[in-house]
Amino acid sequence: MSTLELIWDTKTTYELWSWTNGATHYTAQLVRRIKKDVYTVRIGARGREPSDVVALKIARGAEDVEDMGREAAFYEQQLKGLQGTVVPKCYGFYTASVHGTPLGCLLLEYCSGPPERIPDLNRKVLRAAYALHAAGVLHGDLDAHHFVAMGRDLRIVDFSVAVPHQCVSGLARRAEGHGRHHVCGCQELAVLESTYHARC
Repeated sequence: MSTLELIWDTKTTYELWSWTNGATHYTAQLVRRIKKDVYTVRIGARGREPSDVVALKIARGAEDVEDMGREAAFYEQQLKGLQGTVVPKCYGFYTASVHGTPLGCLLLEYCSGPPERIPDLNRKVLRAAYALHAAGVLHGDLDAHHFVAMGRDLRIVDFSVAVPHQCVSGLARRAEGHGRHHVCGCQELAVLESTYHARC
């Protein structure tokens, strides 16, 4: 079990727990809101001044917390080997009950910036998508705003509608190639190949 002390403001602090994040205990302090239910926070080891900036996704209510738990499970299972390369690093999924309402928090690597500044963008988009499918994940809503810059690279974000996926498209060979490939049976990859190869 691990814990998250979430300092929301000078008057409000939440104590959350995770049963899947080993024994890592964090303190997080709110920095700013990015969009609805997504914030940046500073985190650090419990008992130390929070210093690293990460993204915090919040879910409220039993159904939304359950959905976020399903998203977190992708990070902890199928996407574990892709964290920090193709998808954001995951710092854990924490839950609590606040005034009788379930609260869920998912801590992820903070990625920002327009992907147009990434060298070889089209090739990197396709490689990232191939790696995702090779890991057994269908994103389900993979369009341009789900590719986010991280330095000179990119990450695929938001697995809220992702599902397990057995891709029959020969992904290992395709991920190493540099030209256009015919995708058989996978609509998500077919759309990406059509879109991103057309921009070359």
